[in-house]
Amino acid sequence: MMITLKQLEGFYWVAELGGLDEAAQRLNATQSAISKRVQELEAILNVALFDRSKRRVQITPQGEKLILLTRDMLALRDRIMDFKSSLGDSPRNLRFGVTELTAMTWLPNLIHRLRGSYPTLALEPVVDASVELVEKLKADELDAVVVPDAFREPAFEIVPLDSVEYAWMCSPAYFDDAAELPLASLSSHTIIVQQQASSGLGDLISQWLADKHIAFDNTLSSSSLTALSSLTLSGLGISYLPRKVFDYLIASGQLRTLRTRPALPRIPYVMMYKKAKSDEFLRFLASLASDCCEFSRSVPWYFAAR
Repeated sequence: MMITLKQLEGFYWVAELGGLDEAAQRLNATQSAISKRVQELEAILNVALFDRSKRRVQITPQGEKLILLTRDMLALRDRIMDFKSSLGDSPRNLRFGVTELTAMTWLPNLIHRLRGSYPTLALEPVVDASVELVEKLKADELDAVVVPDAFREPAFEIVPLDSVEYAWMCSPAYFDDAAELPLASLSSHTIIVQQQASSGLGDLISQWLADKHIAFDNTLSSSSLTALSSLTLSGLGISYLPRKVFDYLIASGQLRTLRTRPALPRIPYVMMYKKAKSDEFLRFLASLASDCCEFSRSVPWYFAAR
């Protein structure tokens, strides 16, 4: 039997994301399909790639060795596909809208890959609040956007990308008591929130809080992740921020996380474009965005230098 790229891809994302469910979401497949690919790969190689005796799937030493080769193989596959897409290239403009979170994390990698495939591409990245981005997409002022999955309209093609772990955070100068507390107890604090009128994230979190019958009386709001982060670092209140992006500041003691019961939900992000505008290029862009999407890049230096 021959090893397939699908088998290697399934193995790689189970190892990277730590579970079948996460890998299935990433690859837009079912858990059973991903499990079958991994089992087929193990049967061909006659080795166990994961230790299934643990509560959560853990990679074996043999799997650790294979993942290095698999990463190289998938990167080569991406380069070949990028080369294929560049054949017959003609000049084109791309007006691409993202929120600050994407701009701070994986947008540079996406642009690098796009330029490798389409050297003549005129790229116009736009960074804005998600509600504004969607309105510009409706008005044909943008060709595609990456936003939280809070906008559902029949005219849009919606491509799932990844989900982001958010956590309650604050400066130790603001609150340095219990590490875990009931969600309802946050109502006695100043909460720094995404401006609901302009933020799909703010709308999703607000709806989740409403479902839990939680309301905050004392809030500060902004549509800017930079502003929210700065207000939180300055000790003005508690905010929900993307967990992995601010790992450096948590590790350095400038921010601390607060675990609540229940915890914040993961927030799914998607790429959207108009179905009526769909073509080979936009489908390639969606595939490339799915490959590049990685929300775990550390915080930029201008936060770390505070």
